[in-house]
Amino acid sequence: MTLIALFPGQGSQFPGMGKEWVRDFSYAREMLESASQSLNLDFARLCFEGPEDELTRTENTQPCLLLISCIGFEILSRELNFSPVASAGHSLGEYSALVCARALDFEDGLKLTRKRGELMAQAGKANQGGMMAVMGLSAEDVEKLCQDAARGEVLVPANFNAPSQVVISGTNSALERAQELLRQRKAKGIRLKVSAAFHSPLMQAAADGLAVSLSNITFHQFRFPVISNLEAKEYPGPESAKDILVKQVVNPVRWTECIERLKSFQPKFFVEIGPGKVLAGLVKKISPEIPVLNFASTADLKLIQEALQ
Repeated sequence: MTLIALFPGQGSQFPGMGKEWVRDFSYAREMLESASQSLNLDFARLCFEGPEDELTRTENTQPCLLLISCIGFEILSRELNFSPVASAGHSLGEYSALVCARALDFEDGLKLTRKRGELMAQAGKANQGGMMAVMGLSAEDVEKLCQDAARGEVLVPANFNAPSQVVISGTNSALERAQELLRQRKAKGIRLKVSAAFHSPLMQAAADGLAVSLSNITFHQFRFPVISNLEAKEYPGPESAKDILVKQVVNPVRWTECIERLKSFQPKFFVEIGPGKVLAGLVKKISPEIPVLNFASTADLKLIQEALQ
């Protein structure tokens, strides 16, 4: 059966995520303990108890989500012999995909996502900005909106999430101008609860810092293809990974195109691995004909098993 793995990004996290898995599977517990030792971070407390404001800090969110998604993939692999033909992750989720494809070592993935979060937080403090979801405009109209509202400041499309949902990223004043223009154009803009202008040129310092961290990392051959957010096509191989991940920080997530590319594998199901159902909702808007199975709790295992029979 043709299956594709999808891995969520920031915004899907919640206190309590993965708790059942760690309770029910000894190897999941071992992965959590290994991660805690590797980063000297109390993952059990952060993932299971929070508090939410601490879990939501990007330097914590990123390694926590990677850990929980990788645990979920391990459970599916061991319990259901899950073997996807390809995968993709949304922004931070791309690191989960790389780890599960064995292109990136688990420990390196944890360290990189922790560092990526720290660098993004620093860049966000140095360059105040934010993000806004735009509903009801085409991608082309959103690009025009950014040009009209920027006035010499940074304002760019950051996430092409679905045909009618694009997230823009930039300075706070440019976002305010964009919101006013949206009102005039009878469209809707919703400010996101994020502390920085992710996937925009305001993250250049984070990209530069990430390049330094990546210089010490070894990537391996892929067990299955990973579709990059940057180009919406497969990573050519391990040698291209560092450049793609650095550019990803300051370029838009081409999620709609990623799903369109994954459709060429003719999947029977997408499987979203990790907390929340954000990606399932986006896939429904892009390709409603392909069902999405969610794996976020132990109870989901039986539902997925039944669906795959």
